[in-house]
Amino acid sequence: MSAIPAREYCAYNNTRDAPRVALVSFDSLGDTLIYLMVADNLRRNGFRVTFYGSLAHQMREWLPQLDIRLYPFPAIKEMETELEDYDLAIVSPPGFLRARMDEAVTARLREKWLLVCQKAPGNWRFNPAESLREKLAPEKFQQLANLFEASGSIRFRPFRDESVVEMTCAWLRERLRLENVTKTPALQPPAGLFFRKYPRRIVVSPDSAGPEKKDRRPASFLALCRRLKARGFFPEIVVAPKRHTEWIERTGHEFPTPRFDAIGALCAYLYESGCVVANDSGNGHLASFLGVPVVTIYRKPNPRFHWRPDFAPPPRIFVHMWRRGVCGTTAVRKTGCCLPALYAFRRQDGAVEIFPPSGACRCRRRTAFVSGNSG
Repeated sequence: MSAIPAREYCAYNNTRDAPRVALVSFDSLGDTLIYLMVADNLRRNGFRVTFYGSLAHQMREWLPQLDIRLYPFPAIKEMETELEDYDLAIVSPPGFLRARMDEAVTARLREKWLLVCQKAPGNWRFNPAESLREKLAPEKFQQLANLFEASGSIRFRPFRDESVVEMTCAWLRERLRLENVTKTPALQPPAGLFFRKYPRRIVVSPDSAGPEKKDRRPASFLALCRRLKARGFFPEIVVAPKRHTEWIERTGHEFPTPRFDAIGALCAYLYESGCVVANDSGNGHLASFLGVPVVTIYRKPNPRFHWRPDFAPPPRIFVHMWRRGVCGTTAVRKTGCCLPALYAFRRQDGAVEIFPPSGACRCRRRTAFVSGNSG
């Protein structure tokens, strides 16, 4: 799947008369991508959207249809002043803001902003219609009225096997009442980039934000790289900058280990790669956001894996390393001998190839299960 040019999705005229909406993102990479999807869907439905987020600001060249800005720092006062000029602010408070939100501050902010989060505290839920009625012209108030009930949890009702991306799309349709909703953001790759230009370059991402719960053993990823290399692929290891030196030493320069200090440069690199093999981490979500095939290693005990990468159509593969059984509603099959025997992954005429072929796992450790669809 190649990225979809932003100009193809300008179905609505975002004129000067359209309501101006600010969207402030929480500051993790996974959440940033979710809220960029939200912002682009608001744009598709006729709103003039300004997005605030430090990580998104590094990706602004990819989404020229959005006005993407840095957070105003460092205090709540600066954020309040910045957002005063908008008709409506939808805010998933970033860490520096959330740490200051005691009961009194939360009560004040929820009357100004729609406070949202995947699982929000109960006191975030509030309809600001009365306070906004005094601020907005009647026409603007009417245009925004459908959004006023959207505060609180994005997981606003029971969900079963849906991904967080799908839950957020349901929130957009059912809570914000948007008619034109898609989980695939409109991207405009920078000039000179070509989608999956290096189809045999496999990006292996062995770290995550929660290593104790999420990461497979480093030795397993190195064994996977050796197996991929033996099959004619070109594995390269990508980790967070703070772990780059550690992995250079761990690999002994056996495999290329490029360093990316900016998300924009990482986007360009992933976009031109064949696929990404990652722990449950931001790099997997970013690859899916860019449309690049993803193999995700999932170690946590929740079999539904709601936080799976799910922005792009298949092929996506989720490897659940925890338990025997079915991962959500997806069909599962046993693979060969756990992660060291895992997957060279590529597309050939639209098909997905997984090595080794399906068969009994003789490893005495946990069995790996593979799903080839989104659940």
